[in-house]
Amino acid sequence: MRFKLRPLVVVFGSMMVAVWALPFHARNLQGEKWILQEYEKTVTEADKNVFEAKIKDVELGSLLSTEGLHNNGIYSIKGKYKNHDGDDIVMKVLKIVDDEAYAEVKALEGVGEYVDSGMFAVKGKEEPVIIMFKVLGSVLSDTPEYKKAKTDDKEKMKEEAIDLMCKEVARVGKNKGILHKIENIHVMMSGNKVDSARLTDWGAYELYTMDKSASEAEIIAFCKKHWTPVDWFVQADFE
Repeated sequence: MRFKLRPLVVVFGSMMVAVWALPFHARNLQGEKWILQEYEKTVTEADKNVFEAKIKDVELGSLLSTEGLHNNGIYSIKGKYKNHDGDDIVMKVLKIVDDEAYAEVKALEGVGEYVDSGMFAVKGKEEPVIIMFKVLGSVLSDTPEYKKAKTDDKEKMKEEAIDLMCKEVARVGKNKGILHKIENIHVMMSGNKVDSARLTDWGAYELYTMDKSASEAEIIAFCKKHWTPVDWFVQADFE
């Protein structure tokens, strides 16, 4: 059976690393009673007003990323917006407004990373956008540490990243009742050791609600069952 790979972001030090990994599929979730439903299904009519307002008084900075199937770029923001320093927030430009977009706003609110959303003129064209807090770190495959590492050391880095990622998935799941799709993370490095991992990209694709009664051990075991160093295809390994 063929699978479509999706990017996973890992951070080493202050750098971003791009990791390609097999995504979760609904069939993988069967039998886990604590995984409840796709997050898009939580969207109600009351959630569908988040792109109605026009966003003003924002000055876009540089284009940070064009990665992602459902966005037209992520931009830095100059100056301040709603008392948040531009160094701490970014703007994601969406391709369309649909249930996935509404669910992303809802999820960002749920995890405390939402700042604002609405319509904003990007290069002279009004586009739906989300302003959110920036996640520090970067993708694993972009880091010099990973690129220069020998095969055994790369495997160790991936193991460290997966371990920290799954712990973060469990922490967020227990606290917020949201199972992150896991494809995208930022990691921080301390030398050649992955020091921390943060979840990024709360787009609703393969994002799920979950029962908070699930134990951290259950969530971590589920995560590690589907994500192993063998399942991670790091872009830098093929360059």
